[in-house]
Amino acid sequence: MVDFVSAGFTPALVRASIRRTMSPTHSLRLASVALVLSLGASLFAGCGPSIDPAAKADVDRRVATLKPLGQAWPAPTAYFPPELAVGQWTQHKMVDDKGQPSFMTYKVVGQSGPAFWVEMSNETYYGKNITKILMSIGNRMDPGSVTIQGVKMRDKNGRVTEFDQNMVALMQSMWRGTVSLLTMSWQGQPQEDAVVPAGRFSGCFKMRTDASWGPWSTASMSWSHAAVPLSGLVRSQGLDKPTTMELVAFGMTGAVSELP
Repeated sequence: MVDFVSAGFTPALVRASIRRTMSPTHSLRLASVALVLSLGASLFAGCGPSIDPAAKADVDRRVATLKPLGQAWPAPTAYFPPELAVGQWTQHKMVDDKGQPSFMTYKVVGQSGPAFWVEMSNETYYGKNITKILMSIGNRMDPGSVTIQGVKMRDKNGRVTEFDQNMVALMQSMWRGTVSLLTMSWQGQPQEDAVVPAGRFSGCFKMRTDASWGPWSTASMSWSHAAVPLSGLVRSQGLDKPTTMELVAFGMTGAVSELP
């Protein structure tokens, strides 16, 4: 299941979702997660919060200043992104089916034993939401091996909620879907170059990804590269909806948490 809190849903609405039966999709990747998330945010916004002028101005300003970095990466020699490590981060520009841009940032901001704190922020026309998840991965190729141990959230108004262990256990499948992007294998997939604001990536692994969450679903084509940490995603293009996602920047060090 997809974490719609990043799209502007409050912790109260997340709790309400427990009352509905949703089927988790274990093949989710960042591209499909984000595209479903964008679709849900657009539909939800139509009957809920209005656009925040300051948030819109900030997103539009950042989009207008994006320029290709001019860097190039050779074809990958591995079928996985780098192993998780504190400090890694990625940032993608997303455009939803209404043409509204946003920024999605994933960061590894801490470690507790074998578990990592992965922080996700979504900056849209409606404000900024952050979800921070403590997770461990037993097998990088098996989404079912992901265990969620803790969750914190900050909504667009700055309110921070830390979920107790009972709530975390109850919603394990939902949050596992959110971070299942960190489990994958590209072996056997065709390869193709991709050019995005972060640079030119040769020999990206190209594959179709599908995701669904309740009434929302989407299919996309994604391009991934082993030089990119976390999910490896370089670019995605919606197949059934005019949505896109492009890598803006990434790093192997320097990620800092925005939540206490």
